[in-house]
Amino acid sequence: MINIVDKKAEEAIPAWLRLGFRPFFLLGSIYAVFAVVAWVVMFQHGQPSVLAVPALWWHAHEMIFGFSMAIVVGFVLTAVQTWTGVNGTKHYRLLLLVALWTITRVLFWTPTPLC
Repeated sequence: MINIVDKKAEEAIPAWLRLGFRPFFLLGSIYAVFAVVAWVVMFQHGQPSVLAVPALWWHAHEMIFGFSMAIVVGFVLTAVQTWTGVNGTKHYRLLLLVALWTITRVLFWTPTPLC
């Protein structure tokens, strides 16, 4: 079990940024619902003009990196604390990782060239 050195400092961190699984599981599951609905729409009506990459590439990329890796990263960031006994990534560092993951999800829907 990990001992909290400074309880007041720990409580100052928002609860969703204290452990890695919280933001990644939440956002990964929300994004999975969005991605499945988007894929069904693309499959029935064709690729939207907003999507800069082929729809099949988008689907494969998002299922691996958008959903699956978010869940894996959330699990590993949380489990490493138990395995090593060292405090894990939290607060601003975790927020940075979540922001990077979110920005890459949004960039696929912008007309910015990826190459």
